[in-house]
Amino acid sequence: MSRVSTEKSTEQEQQSRELEDISARSFVARAPLRPAEWDPILEANAGTLLQSWGWGEFKSATGWSPYRLAFHKTGSPRVVKPVGYSHPDSSTPMIYGQTLYRSVPRLPLRVSVGYMPRGPVYLAPARDNEEAEEAFWKRVHTASKKRGAIFLKVEPNIVLTEDLTKGAIDKKMGKMGFRPAGRLQPARTWVLDIAASEDDLLKGMKPKTRYNLRLAGRRGVTVRRAETLADLLAFHSMLETTGARDEFGIHTFPYYEQLWNTFGPGGDNNIAILLAEHPDEAERAHGPIAGLLAFRFGHEAIYMYGASSNRGREHMPNYLLQWEAIRWAKSHECTVYDFWGIPDPPAGGDDEGAEVSPINSRSGLRGVYWFKRGFGGRQIEYPGAYDYVYNPLLYKLWMRWRGSNLG
Repeated sequence: MSRVSTEKSTEQEQQSRELEDISARSFVARAPLRPAEWDPILEANAGTLLQSWGWGEFKSATGWSPYRLAFHKTGSPRVVKPVGYSHPDSSTPMIYGQTLYRSVPRLPLRVSVGYMPRGPVYLAPARDNEEAEEAFWKRVHTASKKRGAIFLKVEPNIVLTEDLTKGAIDKKMGKMGFRPAGRLQPARTWVLDIAASEDDLLKGMKPKTRYNLRLAGRRGVTVRRAETLADLLAFHSMLETTGARDEFGIHTFPYYEQLWNTFGPGGDNNIAILLAEHPDEAERAHGPIAGLLAFRFGHEAIYMYGASSNRGREHMPNYLLQWEAIRWAKSHECTVYDFWGIPDPPAGGDDEGAEVSPINSRSGLRGVYWFKRGFGGRQIEYPGAYDYVYNPLLYKLWMRWRGSNLG
């Protein structure tokens, strides 16, 4: 048996032992053992990619350990089922949550940090059930403490509205012991509903966006889907160029290679890496001029990474890339395309004349905002991140050392 298989087996056995001693009288907790017991529930209840089984597997190959908790309500006073028992006769799925743990290196004690991105996923029976929520978090805290977690960072997948404000979520999380904290995922994003026809989507774009999209086509820019590791290397090379030009950091190539192995053609085939090529035949020999990486999960597609070389930018390849990514998402029956993050609003408000903060404008993100908005769609906003602290002293030291960055 391989070392990775042994580690996964040990992790599953530990989860099984933890779930057997659950004391909440009205609930039973399970640690599912395969995607078929996890992803369909999330897909049917607006769960996101970052809570999916595949994301947990991907992160497990990059230093994290996923802990998946399926919380059900049962009519029995005490029900203990074996791990992997996925269809109980008398229980109702309530809350599903995937927490990622990462060990802190070079310490004599077993110390880790916990992170639940865009979770947990509340099923309809649990959305107003405080008893279920309290019991769920009690189980998560037990698991966190057994792993020596300094703190747990949670970024709820809650879309804010006029009636459901950030203040209300802050208050609710505060009652459960969480404190507002620095976030890792975008607080605002731009989404496009793509169930409409392609003609209607084109009509919904800003005129300049529609013009640039068609300009790329008239100039002969072509888009193809990456199929080999050589294509992935070309994409990563453009990411390096983009990062150096626009002054932001990127992951090393093994990170994207693991994404490819997990979600690409050799995995579950749920990503598309699209490459735009120069209209001039001689220029094509120098490699693609732009690219993007998009995921799909359930009925949602997410534009996660974009890159461009310093060649051919005048041909507007990025507009054609986004359109082809939208068409790819529609071909897989996705109904929402998430452009994955727009800049923060200015401190004084978010009116038509000042829709991003001056800090974002100086860093060049204002252009990113207008680029995404040009495709049509709407803004959604999340409440941000919250930390639950288990070890106040180590938490204080961590914040001085790493801040909100979990590595």
